[in-house]
Amino acid sequence: MTPALEHAKKLLAARERTEAQLRAALERKRYDADEIDRAIERLKALRFLDDRRAAEAHARVALTAKQSRAAVTRKLASMGVAEAEAEAAVERVGDEVGHRDESAARALLTKRRLSGVKAARFLAGRGFDEELILKLIPEVAGD
Repeated sequence: MTPALEHAKKLLAARERTEAQLRAALERKRYDADEIDRAIERLKALRFLDDRRAAEAHARVALTAKQSRAAVTRKLASMGVAEAEAEAAVERVGDEVGHRDESAARALLTKRRLSGVKAARFLAGRGFDEELILKLIPEVAGD
């Protein structure tokens, strides 16, 4: 087993990663590009590395933490997941866990006991869209 493959297996044992994340981690360790390519191809063949599975795992955690679907989709794209696959993963997992942006935002506001501008900033930081924020916090529209 090559050193890159061995290191990659250790990284994947800790948590799901996308191909782009794994490649970046191996490059930071300064493994040879050909060795990285071979390691990644081997891991794909063994089904240890799967962007769809990694995207769904991340989406499940993020949506359960009540992040917005849009924010999760953007995060997946930043992790190297293709845009269409990121959107599909968020849709599949969102439906599976029963995530709705409006109910998630309401739950966050109740839990944090936020209102007004602070609530609006908090929801915007979580990636909720302006239309939803103005619907949930009407007093912000006048500010």
